Amino acid sequence: MKKRNKEILLAACCTGVLVFGGIGLAQAQSPVILLGGGQAQQESQRPEDQKAQEPGSGAPEGESGEDSGIGATSIRIWGPVLDAEKGMIRMDNQSQYSSKGEVVLHIDPEHTRVLDAVNGYPVDLGDIQAGETIYAYIGPAMTMSLPPQTTAELVLCQVPADYKVPDYVKVKEMKQQENGDWTLTTVDGDVYPVPADCQISPYLTRNLVTLGDVEESSVCLIWSGESNTAQKIVLFASE
Repeated sequence: MKKRNKEILLAACCTGVLVFGGIGLAQAQSPVILLGGGQAQQESQRPEDQKAQEPGSGAPEGESGEDSGIGATSIRIWGPVLDAEKGMIRMDNQSQYSSKGEVVLHIDPEHTRVLDAVNGYPVDLGDIQAGETIYAYIGPAMTMSLPPQTTAELVLCQVPADYKVPDYVKVKEMKQQENGDWTLTTVDGDVYPVPADCQISPYLTRNLVTLGDVEESSVCLIWSGESNTAQKIVLFASE
């Protein structure tokens, strides 16, 4: 009888260990992404979850703007400038993405656009002031140095207070509706209603473009208002 009780007790203990071990394993294998300087984040948290935290993500108070990226692998970060000189910007990244804190953005004159957030015109690096808030689109790769460094794809600066900054997007589909309006869907799945009379212009050229010129793989800067409705679009030339 005692031998039987020992067997039962041993089985119960083993079962408890297995269950506890299973829980520990499940916790250890929770899906996380390590970004930049080793910051861990739940994979299920999408960039949209950060919208309300951005000071320029929604101009009207209480309105949460979009946090779109140029593609599924691009990240939009924001924060005050520490200094800007010699082809780089040092900023204090306040977003929850990439490495939080000081980040060095290299400005490649051939590939990085530095634009005014209001009109979309180019801005000289020397015109960026320490203390002003900028928004930068960067790729997922960043050096392991301190501070971490990366090359920016786009920098939006000279952002007025409480201003909804435009979104830098890559188009998946631009579809015209029966009433003449359009619907723009990005590769990240964001959807922008585009009125038929929405202002659209090419970047730094005098070419005439129409909403019909926006197509799959087009790259745009979109200013939007309530319900994400596009108000103005700048279309970049295909590379």
